[in-house]
Amino acid sequence: MSPQTTETKPNIPTPRTYEPEEKIFSTSPLASATRTKDILAILVTALPILGALGTFFCWTASNFYVGDVEVQTSRPFSTITVKVFDSKGSEATFHTPKFQLMPGDYHLIISTDNNGAQQADTNVAFHAKTKVQVELPSDLDRTEAQPQPTKTKRFWQFWK
Repeated sequence: MSPQTTETKPNIPTPRTYEPEEKIFSTSPLASATRTKDILAILVTALPILGALGTFFCWTASNFYVGDVEVQTSRPFSTITVKVFDSKGSEATFHTPKFQLMPGDYHLIISTDNNGAQQADTNVAFHAKTKVQVELPSDLDRTEAQPQPTKTKRFWQFWK
């Protein structure tokens, strides 16, 4: 071949240079395992701490975010039953004249010494004492209110 003739060189692709894949994605088994281990170590440490903080918050809210309710009667009694209903329909029963409730509006059904039940509505405020006045019937009123048994006399029972 003469120097004046031009020949085409065969198409040989030139090698391209790339960054190593480990540098870009770092998907080597060792790097992935250590990253997972670090994440799990953080979770194992953080979850009990978050659980303890949540438990402490619920305990303080239930013990200190309350108001006092006191049922006062016109005369002494030996037993009392107070049924408390809130606006959602939840019911609680107390057997003491003093108890604590979360703030809100409540409906009370109060019965003492097997007397008739009396109803009252009250609003309980945070860190406030709510007094509920109840008028109990006296012993004389209770005996007058009870109907006297009537004697029915039939014609064949002449001895009555």
